[in-house]
Amino acid sequence: MNNLYKVLITTSGIGSRLHKITQHINKALIEVGGKPVLSYILDKYSPDIPLVLTLGYLSDQIKDFMSKYYPDRKVEYALVDRYEGPGTSCGYSILQAERYLQCPFIFHACDTIVFEPIPAPDYNWTGGYINSHIPNDVVEKNFTTHLIKQNKLVQVNPLGAKDYSYIHMGITAVKDYTQFWKSLRKLYKQGIYDAKLTDIHVINEMISRGHEYTSIPFGVWLDTGNPDTLDYTKKYLDKNKD
Repeated sequence: MNNLYKVLITTSGIGSRLHKITQHINKALIEVGGKPVLSYILDKYSPDIPLVLTLGYLSDQIKDFMSKYYPDRKVEYALVDRYEGPGTSCGYSILQAERYLQCPFIFHACDTIVFEPIPAPDYNWTGGYINSHIPNDVVEKNFTTHLIKQNKLVQVNPLGAKDYSYIHMGITAVKDYTQFWKSLRKLYKQGIYDAKLTDIHVINEMISRGHEYTSIPFGVWLDTGNPDTLDYTKKYLDKNKD
């Protein structure tokens, strides 16, 4: 199915949680373990899989990086006109890529590193981290999570949920792309989640409409999206260089 799906990577945000770290560098290009985060992501996908990258904050850095280090990759750029301030969200950025993604696709957040094989979007699934090192109170405060009952993903929990199976980690496969876009457009117009709108809300909307989603467990997940997890990622990669 490789030639029938694409990979969406959102590189348009300002990385506000990283404060001064992203003042002069795009969040996707922060270096960990000797190479940019974006390289870890791109190297997980076969070179023949087309890419869609959203562009906004420091967009020239992304285009220059792709031109220099991945000149043979087929990539389309979705321009995000609003990537800072009111009206911006991960969901809004994803929505700007709709016309490029009229096929099954995988959404891979630009702060998410994994090492295990990533399944194709032959069905709707979303990645869940089998937590092994993050204290429960930290999980409840900082992460959305997966609630699984009878081996089915019931919902992606909001922050603060105590009953959960896995941590939501920012990789979501979309087979039913028509329903995905319909749900995202609906949620954006409603404005319920505003700046917090992201793939988790679309997953929950689709589940509520009878479209099944599966939670795929990953044993290793490195998050570079906030200072604490970025620091952990650097230490992990330094310790596990092989």
